[in-house]
Amino acid sequence: MIENLKIRASLLKKLRQFFDDRLFTEVQTPVLSRDTVIDRHLDPIEVSMRLPGGPTETWYLQTSPEQSMKRLLHKGMGSIYQVGPVFRDGELGRLHNPEFTMAEWYDVGADFERGLSLLDELLHTLLGTNAAKRVRFEDAFFDATGLRIFEMKPCDFAEWALTKGLVDTPNWSDDWDDWVNLIFSECVQNTLGLTAPVIVSHFPASQAALAQVSASDPRTAERYEAFYKGVELANGYHELLDADQLQSRSILANEQRVRDGKKPLPIQNRLIDAMRLGMPNSCGCAMGFDRIVMLACGANSIDQVVSFMSDEA
Repeated sequence: MIENLKIRASLLKKLRQFFDDRLFTEVQTPVLSRDTVIDRHLDPIEVSMRLPGGPTETWYLQTSPEQSMKRLLHKGMGSIYQVGPVFRDGELGRLHNPEFTMAEWYDVGADFERGLSLLDELLHTLLGTNAAKRVRFEDAFFDATGLRIFEMKPCDFAEWALTKGLVDTPNWSDDWDDWVNLIFSECVQNTLGLTAPVIVSHFPASQAALAQVSASDPRTAERYEAFYKGVELANGYHELLDADQLQSRSILANEQRVRDGKKPLPIQNRLIDAMRLGMPNSCGCAMGFDRIVMLACGANSIDQVVSFMSDEA
């Protein structure tokens, strides 16, 4: 483990050098904020805190530095990167820990293609990999399952999943995205990047998150993820610039959270305010640094490449 921690330190230096050489500025943004990213599947850790002279309020340990970093883009900071701790409630396992290290960057002026290329170059720098294969989400899905997702309805997915033993009942969900996510995670992801990294692009528009919808194919969004040896390493967007779309997507995500039995999160936030005033075009990406170290060390789980997991902290 000690040797792995030394490799980790070396990789951290390489990552910083990679972005410094490209004239990105390293930044540090708040880990604790009144605002938080609203995502159906990400649960922030709440903290009760009181500023001097004020009431006790609910604050959030950040699931990603995304909101604060984009506010710096609005202020004219230019291309930036950050490496630091983020937090997600209820996650612990071979690839998960409630506290983990994320590398996140925003390349101002970049188009979708440049976003993909930058991620590919960084993977090569950190892991010594060959050029990443690129594949559209719908094609990766078809290659692994034979299913044409945009021709499928929830009932079609349910029938297929039943025959594969993924579910016990066709009533598991009536949501199209639930079925796509289930089949992708169970049947597609473990086939990706077995010999070289794969960057999956053009996710369904319903899974755009904070990415722009593709002008050439509005069924899809300019979102991309990197996989290597079956492990998801990074998630990136050609970043959304429309504040009204951000607000409507946040409302939808909260509705989904409530249906899933989770708490809604604050809709109005400083990022929406900043976006209304103007945000530069950029490609942004978040990378799980612990997973990068795990693959670089040939480790089987992230507990072999971090100082202490949360159950030991």
